[in-house]
Amino acid sequence: MLIATGKQEPFLFSRLFAVAALIAAPVAAGATTLIDGSFEEKGANTPVVHYCYDGFATADGPCAASPWVGNGVIHTGEGAWGSPIAADGTYLAFVQGSGSLSQSFTATATSGLAVNWFDANRTAYGSQSYSVSINDGVSTTVLGTYTTSSTPFVAQTSAKFGVIAGQSYTLSFNGLIAADRTAFIDNVSLAVVPEPASWALMIVGFGLVGVAARRRVAATA
Repeated sequence: MLIATGKQEPFLFSRLFAVAALIAAPVAAGATTLIDGSFEEKGANTPVVHYCYDGFATADGPCAASPWVGNGVIHTGEGAWGSPIAADGTYLAFVQGSGSLSQSFTATATSGLAVNWFDANRTAYGSQSYSVSINDGVSTTVLGTYTTSSTPFVAQTSAKFGVIAGQSYTLSFNGLIAADRTAFIDNVSLAVVPEPASWALMIVGFGLVGVAARRRVAATA
């Protein structure tokens, strides 16, 4: 039987800490991501001085080709849209009327995900309601319905959904009010949501750290 001595204790503690850290660490490597979630590339590549729409020309021309397809992009502080200030960077996107904003992606890992983003209200035209949905090529799942209520931007998070590595999906923001209402959207990202079993492993991992810490204090005493 191995009996820990004072000299061995720091070594055992460091090994236990390393094992616990591996168990408790969330899934990060290979996590599925979106491209240009803050719309900086789409805005800069147009380039957007005021605003652009996908599919037809404005003073800035049509929006540049991008993984994001839908209504368009606005330059932060653009007065024609009520001078919204981007939540991140220089540009923000919008969902106007019954329009949409979407991006297709391929899952790089099998996991549970949630969508994080910021929205804001175009105050002069009233609130806009919109849904967030995910399509797996066969069916569409609505992850939530939201109504803009303020400016500046506020953080939003969708319901959890599952993806399978190697399978393609389309994330969409869909306007629900046909009138001239607009939701500003910015800083869209995907976040891994651990399964219950993963949470249990994380608790075990932190428990190992606690046990090792108590043993170290006792050995020192």
